[in-house]
Amino acid sequence: MPRTPLLAGLALAVFAGAAPGDVVILKDGFVVQGKVGKEMETIRDPATGQAFVVAKGNGFDFLDDGARVVIFSSHHKQLGEVGKDVKVRPDYRAYRNLFKVRTNNYPPPVAWSPRKTPDFDAAWRRTLELNVPAGFERVDQQVTYLDPYCCFVSSRSHQWTLTYRTSEMDPKMVRKLLSTHPDLVEADGKADPLKRAAIARFQKDAGWLKDARDELAALAKANPGPYAKEAQEEVDKVTRELDHAEAEYVAVEAEVAVAAGRYERAGLLFRAFPEKTADPKSLDRLTTAKARWETARDQYALGKRLLTAITDDLTGAGKAAPFVAAGGGLARFALPTKIDAKTAALAAAAETVAAELHPDSAGRIEFFVNLAAQAEKERAAGKPPTRNPAELLATAISGWAKGKTGATPDPVRAQKVWNAREAALEYQRGANVNARNAALTKYQQASTVGLDELAQVIALLPPAEPENLSARTGEAVKAGPNVPDNVYRRTSAPHGQRPVGVGYCVRLPAEYHHGRAYPVVVMCTYPGVKPEEFLGSAAADADRHGYILVAPDWAAAFGNRNQWEWKGEDHDLVTEVLRDTIRHFTVDTDRVFLMGAGEGADMAMDVGASHPDLFAGVVAVCPNPKWQGLFINYWKNAQKLPFYVVSGQLAGDANQNLRYLYERWTANGFPAIQVVYKGRGIEWYPAEVPVMFDWMGRKRRANGTATLQFGGGARYGWQTNRETDNRFYWLGADRIAAANLTNREAPNRNVTPAELMGDIKGNNLLELRGRGVRTISVWLGRDMIDWSKPVRVNLNGSPAVGWRPRVLEPDAAVMLEDYYQRGDRRMLYLARLEFQSPY
Repeated sequence: MPRTPLLAGLALAVFAGAAPGDVVILKDGFVVQGKVGKEMETIRDPATGQAFVVAKGNGFDFLDDGARVVIFSSHHKQLGEVGKDVKVRPDYRAYRNLFKVRTNNYPPPVAWSPRKTPDFDAAWRRTLELNVPAGFERVDQQVTYLDPYCCFVSSRSHQWTLTYRTSEMDPKMVRKLLSTHPDLVEADGKADPLKRAAIARFQKDAGWLKDARDELAALAKANPGPYAKEAQEEVDKVTRELDHAEAEYVAVEAEVAVAAGRYERAGLLFRAFPEKTADPKSLDRLTTAKARWETARDQYALGKRLLTAITDDLTGAGKAAPFVAAGGGLARFALPTKIDAKTAALAAAAETVAAELHPDSAGRIEFFVNLAAQAEKERAAGKPPTRNPAELLATAISGWAKGKTGATPDPVRAQKVWNAREAALEYQRGANVNARNAALTKYQQASTVGLDELAQVIALLPPAEPENLSARTGEAVKAGPNVPDNVYRRTSAPHGQRPVGVGYCVRLPAEYHHGRAYPVVVMCTYPGVKPEEFLGSAAADADRHGYILVAPDWAAAFGNRNQWEWKGEDHDLVTEVLRDTIRHFTVDTDRVFLMGAGEGADMAMDVGASHPDLFAGVVAVCPNPKWQGLFINYWKNAQKLPFYVVSGQLAGDANQNLRYLYERWTANGFPAIQVVYKGRGIEWYPAEVPVMFDWMGRKRRANGTATLQFGGGARYGWQTNRETDNRFYWLGADRIAAANLTNREAPNRNVTPAELMGDIKGNNLLELRGRGVRTISVWLGRDMIDWSKPVRVNLNGSPAVGWRPRVLEPDAAVMLEDYYQRGDRRMLYLARLEFQSPY
């Protein structure tokens, strides 16, 4: 069977083993390691008939690490030497078990499913029985290569070699294989310290630290020694390596826990750190993480204590304690006090700050902490405080509402900022247009703060309808073998074209708190796998890194439909779930990702390319992207949206469609990576999940200002051939010509798409271009133009008809309604312009 087109020109070496030689660091710091290569082709000189091997014109840059081929754009490589902090995979000791000839040369079976999968025997062989369309087929297999990073399983009956990451494999099975290899077998039945030490080192290098420790313990029990000098030195060396590996593991996990806002877990890890056996590098790493943890935790504790002390002093909380316990925290402000209404309002706001405070957000009240601590010292010294309680609380609530640099000790000014926050929340909670308009009118009449300040406030708002974490809504899903704990099934609120909402599952990370913004992965499952089960495939890594997971039940929404139909109107199965999640939980909208598998991967790629402004990246496992009628045009929409696609060499026609995409993406420097496992097909690749989270952890959504300013080089517009795909960052296509829309009767027929382009140049010049769009809308954010100067507009190379340069006035209605509709509190727009363009 010939290799699939995706890998046809790549120099694959499935018998050579893992290839740690070269290290490629991409611009975001993501690291891949292996043998770097360039896709080649053979050309023949027509005059001489001589053949030459040359770099393929549209060929890929790739890296082969043994198990996988990683395709990337050379435009995204960092230049220079590899830094000392980059962990380079060593050249591991490998165990080989090759055969000289095959018994047959059958091609790999197609469309198969496992029928019988026995264990490997002592010769590392087994015979698979597979269900195939014509019945069943037997495949003789043999493990031919095994090291701590990868494993090759070759067939003696078929031209077929499968590659695995060792981390995918069962540690017990690997231990059995090692024990029967000629280099490690114990012929006399007595525990051999040199061979057991080699097995322990393999387990340690594979990341199975407990297994390695157990191996050394089993050796000591089976053969207490004394050992020969060489054996003792080797056992001692492996023990030291394992000590260092365990310390490094704890240091890294503590570092990750602090970054994920998991302060309780970090505390446990700090206490568990084996300082006596750690190497200096791990100790330094842990010390740095612990210092960050202590600073954030101490600032949080001090800020909360000072806030509570001041509000208690002002409101007589000590005397009111019994009433507070009965009536809730705000009951104290209904009691007679000696403070005036303005100070009581400040105290009420400060209590909200104290409730929402989290160690990761405590920096927002840093100025308050400094001033309040100073006042406390002054009182202790018998001196009058420099700041009175009202000024201190003003500093706290303004800093909390606007961020540290927005803090002010002016009580009047601070209360206005807080009122703006309450007005924005009231607007978001409006059940209908009338309620939202009433909230808008109230804000406008109060004239509390300018819209630029309101934008700062909105960026730090809590959820509009925060979930009660002690009494969760929705239906708790029972944990099981494939279902993680802490999963709830919910239905989004009616909105847009979904009057009954969309069913979905949500899982919060451990130690979730509304006072911290969390990244989100929207997981698009595939037919036959329930959303809660698909969450299980990423739950451990989501917990580790602090991600909210949500999974739309998209198949159930269409009567258990078993395929993605590439319809734009179905995209709100994702967008409505995301909006509902934002309304109930604190989401970092600059770090929202799509992840899918199979048909769900198709869904993720479709939604991402159609709405690139909503996401920081797309992860797709074994997709089959629709080229004709869609990605032939939409590939350009990924110019600022990173893609991480995982597939198998034997994924069939899907690889050709992926090739169409990646030939264009990599050549033009788009931020896309593809990982191809050799000899494997359409399946879930569990070893990739930690890598995916490493990749996602380095991504942030392209912001509205930077997105459409390209500078030099090739430039592409935003493409659309569906009415639902009408917003690309700060450009909108509100009416698209029928000739540029997909024909529902012939959805695979290519059409010329509508196109939008836009730049913001010097002196407030908007340079716009449109094709196939009747109405072009422009959304302008706070930092996109100089709001004190007139705005000029060119459309398709000429001054826009009917537009006269003028200074724009920010519009609260535009910003608040756009925020309400999309739930995006980071990419906010203060004005909307609309221009008519000939088709």
